Amino acid sequence: MRLLLNLLLLLVTASAFAQGEPIPEATKTEVYSTSNCLGCHGQSAMGGLGPPIAKTKLTYDQFLLVVRKGKGMMPATNETDMPDTEVSKVYAELQAKPYNPDQIPIAYKVSQALTTRNVALMFLAAALIAFAIGSYRLVKWVRPTSIGRLFPSMARFGFGKCVWIVVKSLVVDGLFVSSLWKANKHRWFMHGLMLYGFLGLLLADVLMSIYNPTRGDLPLLSPLKVLPVVSGGMLLLGVMYVMYRYRSDKFIDNGLTLSGDFLFVNLMFHSVLAGFLTLMVARLNLSEWVMTVYIYHLTVVMLLIITAPFSRFQHAWVVPILASITRLTEAVSASGVNIGFEREPSPGRHHKSLAIVDSVMESLGPDYEDKKVVLRYFP
Repeated sequence: MRLLLNLLLLLVTASAFAQGEPIPEATKTEVYSTSNCLGCHGQSAMGGLGPPIAKTKLTYDQFLLVVRKGKGMMPATNETDMPDTEVSKVYAELQAKPYNPDQIPIAYKVSQALTTRNVALMFLAAALIAFAIGSYRLVKWVRPTSIGRLFPSMARFGFGKCVWIVVKSLVVDGLFVSSLWKANKHRWFMHGLMLYGFLGLLLADVLMSIYNPTRGDLPLLSPLKVLPVVSGGMLLLGVMYVMYRYRSDKFIDNGLTLSGDFLFVNLMFHSVLAGFLTLMVARLNLSEWVMTVYIYHLTVVMLLIITAPFSRFQHAWVVPILASITRLTEAVSASGVNIGFEREPSPGRHHKSLAIVDSVMESLGPDYEDKKVVLRYFP
C-alpha cells in the first residue's frame, strides 16, 4: 500500500512539474483544452498517443463521424458526453491551432507502432511462445504417467466415459481446486483470489472486445467496468498474500523454480498495478502519462505471459491435466480392465524416484547402461 501511495504521489508531483507554466486565461474557455481529446492528442493538438490534429484536413462531417464512431484505438464519444455543439467548437479550435512538425512528440512516433493490429500481433507472438514452452514442459510432466499405455484399456472401458471423467476432473479438481478446499479452506480462499481474479480479468477482456471494442469510457457501475476492477482487486490481494508467503515460509523454495517464481509474482503485481494506474490516469486526466503507463502495462503483461512456463505457476494448467489423468486411470483400473502397471508409491515425487532409479542402474555396471526404466506416476 505504501508503494502504491508513493507512486501516486510521484505521478501527481511529476504531472505538476510537467505542466510548466499555467494555461493562459484565454484558453480556459476552450472546449478542446477541457475535453478528453487532449489526453491522446496533446495540449497543442500536435499529438501524443494519438496523431496530430491541429489544422485537421478532415471535413466537419468526417470529423464528427470519427468522434461518434471512434477509429482504431480511439474510443467512440456519444452525444451525451460531448454534444454536437461542443464538437463543432473543438473542430473550429483545431482549425485555428498552428501546425508545427517540430512539436510532434516522440510519444506519437512510438504510438504509431502500437496500433490495435500490431499490439494484437505482439500478444499473439508472446502467447505462441508461452504455449510452445508450456507444451514442452507439460509433456515432460505427462510422459511419466505412461498415458499412451492406457489407450488400449480406455478403448475397452469406453471413450465416452473417459471424456466425461476428464472433463469432470478439469472442472472439479482444476477449476474448483476441490483437493485444496478439503485440505485447507483458508489457503483455498487465498489461492482463489489469484485464480479467479486472473480468470475474471481474462473474461472482462473478452467481453470488452465483444461489447466495447473501441474501449470507450464506461459508467463506473457498468458491468464491463465493475468486473475488471473487482477481479483486479482480488488478484492484487492474492499476489500480496503470495509475496507474504515468500517472505515468511522457509519451505517455499521447491529447489527448481524459485527465481522464476519470484519474477512471475512481481510481474503479476506490476501488471495489476499498471491496470489500476491506467484507470487513475484516465480519471485524473494526466495526459502526459497516458503513453508511459500504456507502454508500462503492455510490457509487463507481455513479460508475464512469456515467463509463466518457467515458474511453479505452470501448475495452473499442469496440475488439472495430471489430476484428470489420475482420475481416468483410477476409473479404468477400478472397472477391472487390466492397465498393465501399478501405482507409483510416492505421488508428486517422480523426479526423485527417477534420480534414485538412475543411481541404482549406474551401480549395476556397464551391462545395464542401455536399459531404460519407465515409472508409472500417479500425480
